[in-house]
Amino acid sequence: MPHANNMFLVGSLPSVFMKTAAPIVLMMLVNGSFSLVDAYFLGEFVGAHALAAVTSVFPAFMLLVALSSWVSAGFSSVMARLLGANKKNEAISAYGQAITLSMCVCMALIVLFLVGGEHLVLFVNNGSVSLSSMSYDYLSLMIFFSPLLFILTINSDSLRCEGQMSFMAVVPLLSVFFNIVFNYIFIAILGWGVIGSVYGTLLAQTLSLFAVYLFRRYSKTALKVAIVRFTTNRKLWSDFLALGAPTSLSYVGVALSSAFILYNLQIWSDANYSMTVAAYGIITRIMTFIFLPLLGLSMAFQTILGNNIGAKEWLRSNSAIKIAIIIAFIYCVFCQFVILLLKNQLGGVFVNDINVTTEVSRILPIMSSALFLLGPLMMVGVVFQAMGDAKRAAILRLAKVYIFTLPLIFILPLLFAEQGIWLAGPSAEILALLLTITVLYKRRQKSGNPFGLFFIRNKKQTKYES
Repeated sequence: MPHANNMFLVGSLPSVFMKTAAPIVLMMLVNGSFSLVDAYFLGEFVGAHALAAVTSVFPAFMLLVALSSWVSAGFSSVMARLLGANKKNEAISAYGQAITLSMCVCMALIVLFLVGGEHLVLFVNNGSVSLSSMSYDYLSLMIFFSPLLFILTINSDSLRCEGQMSFMAVVPLLSVFFNIVFNYIFIAILGWGVIGSVYGTLLAQTLSLFAVYLFRRYSKTALKVAIVRFTTNRKLWSDFLALGAPTSLSYVGVALSSAFILYNLQIWSDANYSMTVAAYGIITRIMTFIFLPLLGLSMAFQTILGNNIGAKEWLRSNSAIKIAIIIAFIYCVFCQFVILLLKNQLGGVFVNDINVTTEVSRILPIMSSALFLLGPLMMVGVVFQAMGDAKRAAILRLAKVYIFTLPLIFILPLLFAEQGIWLAGPSAEILALLLTITVLYKRRQKSGNPFGLFFIRNKKQTKYES
């Protein structure tokens, strides 16, 4: 598309960031409320056993999200650069390839679940037949209808890259509204329990995809494509998977981190183990809501930067990098200040148990002590993903979880007992900072890019310099 028709290439960058990031941040927060809505209705109208059954298969659900993001995140990076370079035919081909690849992933996942799903569900529920039955009902429907989630994700990322931010702000709101209505009907009125929860989510996603179909059909979008488009072309599959791997593995890392923390709490926690676990659950929710706006900012930043890199707007790309890092830093410092200020009150928002709130006020400041580093380091990783440098993007994004955090969860308790579990996260952030400095220094030495991060004006950029 010409520069004049590409909102990411013209106008004030702060304004572009606001228009791009605000709907995405809203979308992330709204999408996060799906689990809250399900939890409320299951707990209120079915009981704690239903929540336990759904929670037991949470890692498997995270795997579903990880696989979806594996394709969509890589596709988003490629699509942004193609649209920025005004290569519409190539962008349409990329869209078809992403849909085709995502369906292949879904089919493989469904086959694997048919082979070992029942045994997996029984294992995670510690042999409980009643819980396993509900877990299987929940997980099987989510996996069998996973193509719906994958297609919706690809379409959402495509429309975001095309600059359709207003529409992308409306769809998640409609999804949550329909989810609440359907959950009330299926769970509260019809008494369908866990299955009703899944049906509510799936029907909400179906209506969202139908809204995308209507928008594609009757609105003026950069790409005229159907919501489902298949192709035999597999040229970009490797690019999608390579660029999407860091995002996908990040979701896997979160699941592993939680599992490792709970395992080590059984070893190192005192008699108040259940109280500590409850506090950890609250802290996880707090940190998730802090992280979601950062994730939205990173998605917007990748779209803006990818378009400008594709258009070879190097000075504008440099300005976008500075703005993203500054916004992320200010946001994280503000959140860390609020946590320190309200550490004694935050737990009480969720529970009235003094033992749990005391644990929250003790653990939360430790876990968030390096929060000010999280945002800027995340934006630096996005720079490399936006330019298509999958190697550096993977190193910066995955090293913190797989090389630093996971081992430290086991190592630090040997030195600091139970407190070492909570120190693992902040320690990993500091090590990630040192790694980032090293990567940027080596890139500067190799290519001369200022600070190893910014682009050089009037210099022909290579693949990993651009």
